[in-house]
Amino acid sequence: MSEFKVCINGHYYQDNLNECPYCPKNQTNMDKTKIDNPSGNQNDKTQIFSGSAAGNDLNKTQIFQGANAEEPVFNSSAERSGRKLVGWLVSFTIDANGADFKLYEGRNIVGSDPACDIIVSNDHTVSVKHLTILYRMGIFKFKDEFSTNGTFVNDEFKEEGNLTDGDTIKVGNTIFRFRTV
Repeated sequence: MSEFKVCINGHYYQDNLNECPYCPKNQTNMDKTKIDNPSGNQNDKTQIFSGSAAGNDLNKTQIFQGANAEEPVFNSSAERSGRKLVGWLVSFTIDANGADFKLYEGRNIVGSDPACDIIVSNDHTVSVKHLTILYRMGIFKFKDEFSTNGTFVNDEFKEEGNLTDGDTIKVGNTIFRFRTV
């Protein structure tokens, strides 16, 4: 892994560069972040490091461009917190080619709110917090969160119960297929 420098604005960049590629010329103390590919190579991979992995004690995430991506890239807070992957929801309603959503041990909230674990933003019939799927001690449970349009499991209106592999779940006008690991 290559070494990194820190500019006066707090940007990390590869130490083989003479100046920070993220800072505009003739300007200091930037308020906005710019992500740039300093090498110009389209095959470079984005690297995401926590503050400690980048060699400092900052509690910030730094994004580097480079061909030596050695650190794992995490896509959600569940992955970063160490929750185990236990299943998926797959929808062909959201995307005709299929869209999959990971389910982790513990609570998984489905809804239109950006704070939900599984966000259904293109269906106005999905409530803000529509459905909770809970995985505990090897069992998947679901509970409708008093949604406006209800939750249907295998085409039956249900407020709560257990899920089994292959069940269909309908929230609003969006249909998911439930799959376990």
